[in-house]
Amino acid sequence: MDREELWIAPRGALPLAWQSGILSQRWTACLIAGIGLVIRLVLLVPLTHQPLAGDSASYNNMALGLLRGGALTPYWPPGLPLFLSLVHWMFGPTEAVARLAMLVFYLGCAFFTYRSAVLLTGETAAGNLALVVLAISPASILASVETMTELPTAMCLMVVGYCLLRAESGFSLAYASLLGILIGYLSLIRPSSVLLLVLVPAYLWWRTRKPAAPVIVLLLGTLVVSLWTGFVYEKTGFIRINTSNSRNLYYGNNPRTPIYKTWWLGSHHELANTSTPPENAVDAVAQEAQYSKLAAAYIRQHPYLFLVRTFNRVCVYFSLNVFAGSYLIANYGIPKLLGLVILALDAGIYLMVAAGTILYVGTLSGMTLRTRNVCVLLGLIAFYALPYFVAFSHPRLHYPMEPLLIVLFSAFVTSCTSARSKGLWETLHARKLPVASALLVFLLIQVEFLALMAGRL
Repeated sequence: MDREELWIAPRGALPLAWQSGILSQRWTACLIAGIGLVIRLVLLVPLTHQPLAGDSASYNNMALGLLRGGALTPYWPPGLPLFLSLVHWMFGPTEAVARLAMLVFYLGCAFFTYRSAVLLTGETAAGNLALVVLAISPASILASVETMTELPTAMCLMVVGYCLLRAESGFSLAYASLLGILIGYLSLIRPSSVLLLVLVPAYLWWRTRKPAAPVIVLLLGTLVVSLWTGFVYEKTGFIRINTSNSRNLYYGNNPRTPIYKTWWLGSHHELANTSTPPENAVDAVAQEAQYSKLAAAYIRQHPYLFLVRTFNRVCVYFSLNVFAGSYLIANYGIPKLLGLVILALDAGIYLMVAAGTILYVGTLSGMTLRTRNVCVLLGLIAFYALPYFVAFSHPRLHYPMEPLLIVLFSAFVTSCTSARSKGLWETLHARKLPVASALLVFLLIQVEFLALMAGRL
């Protein structure tokens, strides 16, 4: 075992049998990731002749547009299209190639999920358990074969989380460079993540009191974003990465926005009544400015309504992700019963992982190294999610944080099944009221979501 796996949680007791078996072997990680890859390749076979649909098609079309040159419409975030345009340039402009290329993000996410779980716990079994959950998650499987932003975002967040954990044991300039580039690229995939370009360097400065790493992260991240904005400026004028951001803010904050289903206008544009003045603006730059102005004015005029919607956005964000099953039914015509089974499996995995995370947080005590690192991962989740609490929210949007939750869940399971589990259960018993309250709140969020989704708008 190398030093990287021991610096956070040196072994103080022998693990139980299942941990000392196949899950404790390093080669098992390759086996699990390989099985996950085979599952996705098998799914790709029937999808080969299926056209991309919805947002997936839009991202791929933007990639083809970037490859061919000409006029640029910077509506969609450019991170994924830039990657896909490179793939199309290298291997050809087919949808099958685009789908196959998404497996790169699965493998990257799997690698850093494994390393983060091992780094957090000192247990190889925790890393392998995290890989198992990631491999069989329907949301992860679908995101691995569709040109969506969910999995690239999840991979980038996982890399950021891993690098921040590494910062506790010494942070090389190579990791700082990787962190800066990945945060910059993450900002191009999900522009709301540009907030991390400020917060992560600030955290690194606070933790290390050394300027080199924070400066490298800030400069490289800013450079990545600036290269794109400079390219767009030459084409259309100055735009903050893409033009849909201000429109999304408006969709979530205008007189027609539902109180709970704040995402509704984002998927039903024809109901938004945005014909004047933004759609009549002469160009994309003017439209972006006017959408922002309209949203800000509405929030100022109705601050209490904004707070109610924000509370609902928080609840919705942490609700069950039912996207994978419903997407396969709607776009690929799979039998409804099979779609419901997939939906139930996805929901079950999310509930298990989230509940395990809540329980694991309940075992923390004092500002130990373990506590600090769990707080780092939870803080990363919170700050990534924060912009969605202001614009509009949907359970689908929380998928990028799921690998981080899987890491915390696997840490909880391996702790429960180790020889040190007695102290863990004693701690949980001593805190049964706050832990049970957190679990109850989480359950009520799910019940509310299911009840309101079953009813009318």
